[in-house]
Amino acid sequence: MAYREYVEKGYMPSREMMKKFLIEQIDFKRNFEVVDLYNAVDKVSAEDVKAKVILPKLPVSKMDGIGVCFADFKDGIPDTENWQEGKEYIFANTGCVVPEPYDTVILIEDVRFIDGKLKILAKPETKGQLIDPPGSLIGKDEVLVNKYEKITAPQVGLLASGGIKEVKVIARPKIAFIPTGDELVSWQSEDYPVDKNIESNSMMLSAFCKQYQADLTIFPIIPDDKEKIKEALTKASEIADIILINAGSSKGTKDFTLDLLETEGEVLVYELGCRPGKHSSFSKFNQKPVLGIAGPPNGAELAMRFYLKAIMQAYYHQKLSSLETVNVTVDFDFTAPKNADFCLQVHIFKQDDKYHAQIINPKGVTRATLLQKYNGFIYQLKGTSLNVGDEVTAELIVERKEIENQN
Repeated sequence: MAYREYVEKGYMPSREMMKKFLIEQIDFKRNFEVVDLYNAVDKVSAEDVKAKVILPKLPVSKMDGIGVCFADFKDGIPDTENWQEGKEYIFANTGCVVPEPYDTVILIEDVRFIDGKLKILAKPETKGQLIDPPGSLIGKDEVLVNKYEKITAPQVGLLASGGIKEVKVIARPKIAFIPTGDELVSWQSEDYPVDKNIESNSMMLSAFCKQYQADLTIFPIIPDDKEKIKEALTKASEIADIILINAGSSKGTKDFTLDLLETEGEVLVYELGCRPGKHSSFSKFNQKPVLGIAGPPNGAELAMRFYLKAIMQAYYHQKLSSLETVNVTVDFDFTAPKNADFCLQVHIFKQDDKYHAQIINPKGVTRATLLQKYNGFIYQLKGTSLNVGDEVTAELIVERKEIENQN
């Protein structure tokens, strides 16, 4: 093993710059599929979906009541003592057709039947009251779901009402994950040598892929061997739309990934201008995008949370989302490193009607404690400092209501 001098190389983007760079550089090869309505929710429509029917086809009652002729009320409420069902009025139930000549509905709450005689308590205000005319609920050729719109549960019902049986959607992308490193053993191992680490990032990625609507293939752990890494990358490029490779992108004596990608592909980002996860990278191999993520779980998490999410949103033609923000008072001192921005993981809580942020040092606590505590980020530019009492903007990874009663 030979000493490898650390040298900063190439473009080192900030977090937001990296997200935009990925989207600009990836030529997404999207596939499409047709799904029935049972499987349409949360899918992204590949085209405008137009109604095949109008709804209603005939005038229908908006609510339960009686159908009447508005002309009978031109002089106020008439004497209805001798009115008969089927002549002067009909019962009009919600969603049922109101046939001619009846053109107005009176709420059932505004009528009484006393000894079988109809009594109307309130005069209808307008002709057509409480009646949905033809096409008022779904119009002719109306677009029910727009192209690139994520289909919601209510829209599934709308599509069914519009005569739609199936929809064309963007198919889930295929992601291949390649964990590398002689020091790793599978998380499924019953026991492992004391000089090994458990490879768990694949399971974290699997969970993120479920959130991001992507299909994941996890490769076996690849040892630190250039030819075996190349073989894995080649296989991944044949089956996946996006490749993630874990570790091997830093400057260890056996970190071969970027060397290989540099000679066999194209490295566009060698490392980032922010921490944690500074040794994330972006390359192309056999015309497939390769997102390199740092081995330590904390850095790997942020790469999946920010960069993979941005790729997935772009793949589905969705607007890049931002985390909800709150103004917080910091309860600590902190100075970002001089050579990189820092995405500071913090615990945010509310006290005396103000939001506060406490620092969590990933190197000073177990990962379990970190994950239990941190619920947001403060993004600090390189070389800048925070001092106790400063007010800054923090990003939430939980809903705001979840931090209201924490301390």
